[in-house]
Order: sequence, then structure tokens, then C-alpha cells
Amino acid sequence: MPALSPEELYLFDTTGFLLIRGAFTPAEVTEARAELTRLSPADSGFANTERFQDLPGASGLFARLALDPRLVGPVREVVNQPLRVLEGYGLRRGPDSVLYLHGGNSELLDLDGGRTVGRDMSITHTYHDGKLYCPYVKTLLYLSDITTPEDGSFCYIQGSHKANFPLLRPRAERGARASLIDEGFPTLSDVFVRAGDLLLLNEALMHGTRRKRTPGDRLLVAYGYGPTFLTDWRELDGETGDLRGAGYVDHDVEEDFVS
Repeated sequence: MPALSPEELYLFDTTGFLLIRGAFTPAEVTEARAELTRLSPADSGFANTERFQDLPGASGLFARLALDPRLVGPVREVVNQPLRVLEGYGLRRGPDSVLYLHGGNSELLDLDGGRTVGRDMSITHTYHDGKLYCPYVKTLLYLSDITTPEDGSFCYIQGSHKANFPLLRPRAERGARASLIDEGFPTLSDVFVRAGDLLLLNEALMHGTRRKRTPGDRLLVAYGYGPTFLTDWRELDGETGDLRGAGYVDHDVEEDFVS
């Protein structure tokens, strides 16, 4: 049985993400929360945000979760290549934390020697013969309820995974200082979730999170997946479920842009 229905594939293709409600049970969420908070966080570089690095290497539970069919099944149907785990991390955000918009199909990239290009090949996806080919896909497992923008909700620019024009750099060149996260944009939209929901994300979508203004923690676990040819990280196919000590390297390939 396919992991995704034709309607779900259509939604992922046209919106750049798919929300799978209730993918994990309350008991599984409680177990994951306890395991995450047992680990030692690192400085994320963002205000009031802790990052738990290399989850598959730090925890047997999170190593097994990286291979869970509820994650890997949908990922396979939108990558359609032999898979690797590219990264696995957790985030705990407190009040006044924010993740600025980043990604976008045509955002400008600065290269060595002063060169600039308008295409990030690590997120350049295509469609062929009835299949999607997305080279960088994330699964976000939410361990907290996020029901309002004030909770620090996931937000995105509609259609940005297929955009042909850059948005963030021209704003910066015009002297715009306020973030679109706070200022707004006509197609900036929010996704609200409950603990146990799973968000399948095409990293080409321009996305971020609202500024968290409510008390308490906002917890999630994220895994990045891509084709084996992208890196020398460990291949998923044929694995037994334990990634520890087998060449797994945690790596964050996304670049954050202040909008």
C-alpha cells in the first residue's frame, strides 16, 4: 500500500508540505518528550532556543524513530531515490524565540569569489513520469500543541517552493528591516498542530516560525532525508534500526535568512 494517497501527493506537490494528523500516539509523544529532555542541549544560536544535536547518535529511541515507517514511508514517495538520513535534531523553544524565514526556490545564494546564483541545487525538485523527486525533505514531529500564532506556529510563504523570483534579498536591498515573520506578507500562512502530528516538508518551501509569545516549551523532533548520492551519510535501505556507531554524521545544511 502506498504511504500517501493521490490527494496527499497532490497537496504536498502544490503546497510544499503535508500535515499528517495524529501520526504518533499520546504515549509515544510522552516517551519522546522525556527522552529529548534527558539529553543535553547545545546553543542553537537563536534566542531562547535549545538544539539537541545528532539525535540518532545520542539515543537509541531517536535512532529507531529515524527509520520509523510513519516517517520513512511518506519520505520515500516524494524523494524516489535510495535514502539517507541527513540530519536529526530536536528543538526546544521558549518565549520570545523565533525562526526567521528561509528556503525558497529562487532565493539568491552567495558563493566564493563574489558570485551569486539564484538556484540552490540541494532543494531543486522536479516531477517526471508520475513521480516527485525532492532531494531534501524533512519530517517534523511535534511534541507540543501549537494552536495559535502566539505559540510560535510554523509559517510559510505560499507557492515559494515553485517561485521564480527572489523575495528576501530585494527586500534587504531596499532597506527593509522588519522581518516578514512580524510584519506579515499577503501569502504568509500558518500551520497549527497538536502533539503527535507529523509535518512532511519540502525544504524548497520558504518557511520559519512565528515569534513565540506564550509561556512554556515548544518541542519538536526533526529529521532530514535525501538521496544517497548527496552525501556520504549512512544509507537507510536494509538497516536494522540502529544508526549509532556506523558512520552517521549529523549535519545541518539549511541556511537561515533574516527576512
